[in-house]
Amino acid sequence: MARFAIAVALTLSASAQTCDINAAQPWIQHWLGAWNFTSRQILHLPDAPLPNIIFFDNTCVYTNVGGKWHATPHGGTITLPNKKTVPVQLMSFADADEKSGPFFVMAAPEFWKQAVHAQEPGLTAVFLHEFSHTRQFAGMAAVIGPIDKAWKGPEELDDDIVQTRFGSNPDYVADYKAEYDLLLRAANAASIDETRALAAQALDVMKKRRARWFTGDNAVFVPLDSTWLSMEGAGQWTGYAWLSDPHGGGMTRADARKKMIGSGKHWTQDEGLVLFLVVDRLLPEWPTLVFHTPSMGALELLERAVKP
Repeated sequence: MARFAIAVALTLSASAQTCDINAAQPWIQHWLGAWNFTSRQILHLPDAPLPNIIFFDNTCVYTNVGGKWHATPHGGTITLPNKKTVPVQLMSFADADEKSGPFFVMAAPEFWKQAVHAQEPGLTAVFLHEFSHTRQFAGMAAVIGPIDKAWKGPEELDDDIVQTRFGSNPDYVADYKAEYDLLLRAANAASIDETRALAAQALDVMKKRRARWFTGDNAVFVPLDSTWLSMEGAGQWTGYAWLSDPHGGGMTRADARKKMIGSGKHWTQDEGLVLFLVVDRLLPEWPTLVFHTPSMGALELLERAVKP
């Protein structure tokens, strides 16, 4: 999944500049340290080996091979572990190769600052969101893999696929907004009982939306909707949790939530975040279900969360 992949006009150095891994270590270790803290202290996940990582700036690409970091000039293109090549541009995404497993790609902080004036702590939250997906791929593969191989639709099979297919239909949008509003109310409810009651209503509306729209040729959206909401919701919540932790971003919960909602253009991120805010209140052990093989989808999570 490539949430951030934006072509920007950047000047790539053509000089034989030396690539120094030591110069990049401060921001690399900051990001990886944030993940270690988040995975251990917030998500309570067992430690796991790092995936293949590709960081890059205007001139150099920084990769981890055999536990050691290397820096080399990239010449304007990057070769991924799956042998595909991509132009150097603003991007942050996780993907997986059938042979080598999950890998992660992200532009360096200075690249983001030059391209879109992005700043910390938001950049670390972006990193944590996308990096968390590297721990989800194994659990999601059984659902997404077969669909991906058989996909013949005109749209790209990414986390925006439901929005891409149905976003121009005002009746579908109304159903989505009703569902989102109930989840938002549940997340903001004053008591656990009120949260559970509103979440149960949201679950009922979600089931009715899926039964109404995901039929016939669109039945494939049943697993896609639940999987992408779970994947993006977990990623958004991970970034939010670090931002709002005093040992992380140090923001208030309200400011952290506002930061992660962002522009509000992506349904799976927006609904996913509020859904996981609800689930975290009702089912705090959810990371053991999502960062797991198999990984639990959003509908199943919400069903379990609303049970008294």
